[in-house]
Amino acid sequence: MEKHETPANERLERRFLNVELRAAGTDDKPVISGTAAVFNQETVIGSWFRETIKPGAFARVLSENPDVVGAFNHNWDVVLGRTLAGTLRLLEDDQALNYEIDVNLADPQAVSVYEKVKRGDVRQSSFAFTVRTEEWTKAEKKGDLSLRTIVEIDELFDVSPVTFPAYPQTSVTARSKAEEIQGAEGTQAAPGGAEGAKARQAARTRSLQLSERTPIHLSRRGKGSHKENQK
Repeated sequence: MEKHETPANERLERRFLNVELRAAGTDDKPVISGTAAVFNQETVIGSWFRETIKPGAFARVLSENPDVVGAFNHNWDVVLGRTLAGTLRLLEDDQALNYEIDVNLADPQAVSVYEKVKRGDVRQSSFAFTVRTEEWTKAEKKGDLSLRTIVEIDELFDVSPVTFPAYPQTSVTARSKAEEIQGAEGTQAAPGGAEGAKARQAARTRSLQLSERTPIHLSRRGKGSHKENQK
């Protein structure tokens, strides 16, 4: 049987975290440090579902020495550090995924980002990823959103200092699963029955697609895949 892999641009997700970045290190060895993800902290992804990340979600991918970049605003043309070069370090503890980027003093773009962080002009972090394992829990109350628990990250592509937290970008698979759960719960009671529920789901899909304006450029990795709004 022929195996069809979901296109990378349908699996890629981004989350943003409103935890302030830090300009650390010394004058001759400056460092940008921040938190990319916090565990067991529930957030609402658009109007689709609630989400939380389980402790240890990054353990496997980090153990495999992944090629992850630190990039300003997810722009891979502005690379601030890289795990394979030892200039980006990732640390997962029982509360969060943290990172440190060694600032290249010979790179004006990197120094510019560092100074923006130091002044407080750039304050938030984000990360780009795909999901390997997730769990879904139906909402206990009618009208509430279902809960998605990310158990294991598949690929981690970047951790990024960002200017503004953007609309959380989620995958087609996650949206479809949320629609399936919400639709199953509300079909009988919804005005218009099953057809009405399908129409509302289609409208939500169009709304989210219109709000996700960030382009995805997928060019690295042999598999052809490229790798919050959390508060």
